[in-house]
Amino acid sequence: MEDGFERYLSDLVDETYAAFDVAAVLRGSRGGGSKAVSKLLKNSRPLERHVVRPKLREYQREIMAQFEPVLDYAADSEATFEAHADEVLARDIYWNSLADSIRGDRREQIRETLLARQRTFGDDIAPLIAADSDEFWPAVAEVYDYEAAIDIVERHFEYSTPLREHRDAFVFELEIDPGEVLGGLARALPSLQVEFTDEALRSMRRAEQRVIPEAKSDVEHVFEE
Repeated sequence: MEDGFERYLSDLVDETYAAFDVAAVLRGSRGGGSKAVSKLLKNSRPLERHVVRPKLREYQREIMAQFEPVLDYAADSEATFEAHADEVLARDIYWNSLADSIRGDRREQIRETLLARQRTFGDDIAPLIAADSDEFWPAVAEVYDYEAAIDIVERHFEYSTPLREHRDAFVFELEIDPGEVLGGLARALPSLQVEFTDEALRSMRRAEQRVIPEAKSDVEHVFEE
């Protein structure tokens, strides 16, 4: 069942990478006028290959890892979500990117929002786990009608929702070592800590605009059979 979501997540990462504008991130960084940034801007392709793509793949692995406790909850009809909540939160990519400035009631509000999102995912996936079919879309067609399947796609394939709704609450950063990327004399340049939260949201939204229609098309295909 996990494979079904993993396919679309992989597509989302690929499309996010394709849409990601590393030059815009560098120009908007605090060190935007530094020698290190100037050299990196002239060599953005190795930067994308050695820094950006590995970072996005790391996020992909983290998102897949955060599915595990949610799937454990979904597979156990006797379990309460609260029993899994701490582990779910510990693996949540957004919770782990929460800005240090978010405290008190705001922090608790976001915590509850993230947990509610994961609980809903678990509740929606539980009938699929219990279905006779082991294949993702056949299981969807077995337990949901067309409208419900489309709703699941819209609700759970929009990974950017927390970032879109609470833009100021999260910080995504890259550490760039010019020496590792460019080699040679660039090894003498200092490392850069670059925030890419805005670009992450923009490129992720662009990716969702491609992947979600594809998933909806797959839903239509399944229900036409």
